[in-house]
Amino acid sequence: MRSFCSMILVLSLALPFSVAWGATEQEERLQNATEVLTEIMATPDRGIPQDLLAKCACIGIIPSVKKFAFGFGGRFGSGYVVCKKGGNRGAWGPPSAFSIRGGSFGLQLGFSATDFVLLFMNLGGIEKLLQDKFTLGANASVAGGPVGRTASAATDIQLRAQILSYSRSKGLFAGVALEGAVLRPSVDDNEELYGRKVAAKDLLLVGNTPPPAIAEPLIQLLALHTTVTTPPRAPSPGAPGTISGRVKDTTGAVIPDAVITVTHTQSGASRWVATTAEGRYEVSGLMPGDYQVHAQAAGLLPVTTSRIALEPGRAQAVDFTLAAGR
Repeated sequence: MRSFCSMILVLSLALPFSVAWGATEQEERLQNATEVLTEIMATPDRGIPQDLLAKCACIGIIPSVKKFAFGFGGRFGSGYVVCKKGGNRGAWGPPSAFSIRGGSFGLQLGFSATDFVLLFMNLGGIEKLLQDKFTLGANASVAGGPVGRTASAATDIQLRAQILSYSRSKGLFAGVALEGAVLRPSVDDNEELYGRKVAAKDLLLVGNTPPPAIAEPLIQLLALHTTVTTPPRAPSPGAPGTISGRVKDTTGAVIPDAVITVTHTQSGASRWVATTAEGRYEVSGLMPGDYQVHAQAAGLLPVTTSRIALEPGRAQAVDFTLAAGR
């Protein structure tokens, strides 16, 4: 009983410190998630098959999930989900924070920490994940994922599952059916990560929010280990083009450090820049085609253009006027 009370005391004391860490906690957790994926993919004979990473719509990485048992059992941890843009056809988008919880009962004793990786094979699983409470195995089918260089060893059950789950504990990595665990979007962690309130749905299904700098190593690592599939398209002739302009508020004052995101509507590929001290921006080297341009700045309402046709070797001027938020 004394050991159980000590465990509860430790957990209660740890909670305020985790809140106080703020962005430092998010940076450490993102670094841990990057290290987990790096180490798993460094052993191709026992890692996640490359072709599954290429096919999946999203990936969830939850490092060091704590599991304790003192008469009753519990599981808790936090991590991130990252999705491909453009309905599984584009580059990896910004991460969204999630927490995992679970419990069990019976005569138990012990403590462990396990890394979990979840592959969401279609957007249907993600749409259910964005509900307030999502239980693996109940709200979406889940199966232990195959390991190795290819997914050829996958069973029919694995191939039909919406989510493939993996775990790593004490250096051992394997597919595991993680049924019964509850995943929830973490509103507070996302606010700490992005410096403002941003919905998990916007991060995972829209993907136009620029990722924070501390998330870039994870996104680059995912890009390194995946082949982003795009529909075949005849190459557009001619030189690349440029989209540029200026951002002001309704009083006519220029807005520095506004974030401009330029998205190629056919492929879903996005690039973003920040405006200069004079409120100007320029995105060059763009392939010909149709684009949407999105402008956002702190305290102001964001604006997104309709489709803008960019011809080979041409420049398009797109200015914005942002109004104060209500």
